[in-house]
Parts: sequence; C-alpha cells; structure tokens
Amino acid sequence: MKTAYLTRKEGAFSQRLALRFREAGYEVVFEPQKGVEFFVDLTCGPVPGDDRAAGEGIDAGAAEEAYRRIVCGPLLKLEKVFPDMTGKKRICFLASRSSSVNWSEAERGYGENMARAALYQILTITKNTRLKDGYTFRLFDPMEGEAHPEKAADAAFVYFTRDRYDDGPDNPGRNDEGNLLVRDARGREIPW
Repeated sequence: MKTAYLTRKEGAFSQRLALRFREAGYEVVFEPQKGVEFFVDLTCGPVPGDDRAAGEGIDAGAAEEAYRRIVCGPLLKLEKVFPDMTGKKRICFLASRSSSVNWSEAERGYGENMARAALYQILTITKNTRLKDGYTFRLFDPMEGEAHPEKAADAAFVYFTRDRYDDGPDNPGRNDEGNLLVRDARGREIPW
C-alpha cells in the first residue's frame, strides 16, 4: 500500500490533508516507517517570544527554539524515512511568505523567518544532490489566517501529489521537477 507520513495530526489543515490522502488510497501514518512515498512536514505556528519588532532586537532564545523546531526537528524525522522512501519519494514542507526575502512584509517573527530561510537552503542542497535518485520536493504556504484551512489543505494535496514534468504538447521535454518552488493556497509561486 502507498504510504504518506504526516508529521502532525492536530488541526483542521492536517486532518483535511490526511483525509485527502486516504481518499486517494494512501495509508496515512504519523510515525516514521519504511516504504513512505510522501513525507509531509506540517510544522507551523509562531514560536513563543519571537514577536519583537525590528527595533527591539532579536530574542536569541526564541531564535534558537525556532531553529530547533522548524529545522532540526523536521529534518530528524525526515532522516528516519529518507533512505527507505519509495514511489514518488516526495518531500513536502510547509513554508511561509514571511520568510521570503522578496515578498516578506513581516515586522516580527525574525527567528522563525530565519529558520525557514535556512531550511529552504538545506532543502535546495538536498534536492541538488538527490534528484538523480528520484526524490522530488514541494514547499507550500497555507496562508494561515487568510485561507480557510480545509481549502488550503485541498490545494496542498493537489500541489503535493501532482507531477510537474511538462507544460503539455507544446513543450514535452521540459522537466520542472528540478526546481524548488514555494506555492501558496491560491497556487501563486512565492519567490524565496
């Protein structure tokens, strides 16, 4: 049976995404195991203490906690399933436009934003070394607070499961799986 490993089951977004995978015939698990086809990290939300404005300085403890939570924790979970992934070998992470160098208008949450920027770089390096082994990657911004969680989960499911190999009959040779993109719940590409 095809398996999707979701790292979080709490919340409307996570529950709806799990439902969509089940409807598509996937076994959904919340613990690492061998033979995972989809790894979906659902780490989200602000880190306590990471709410200072630009002129107030950065809370070093909150920034460290953000890095542990957003980078270290999810990558440790991925490491447990990575060598034994099968099928699409699709690695999916939640993203945030607040951590985009080009789009961010954030005035707070610098620890989380810096941690996400670091995560994107790590995923880029991993993608560059593992594409040849069949691994593919997705980054998705659920637009928390702006998009209904269930609609955002529906959009995430489509983005996570759809291949991006070609643009149709006019461009059959294009392989877009080599690009690491961030898409939001409206389907927009977010530069990072």
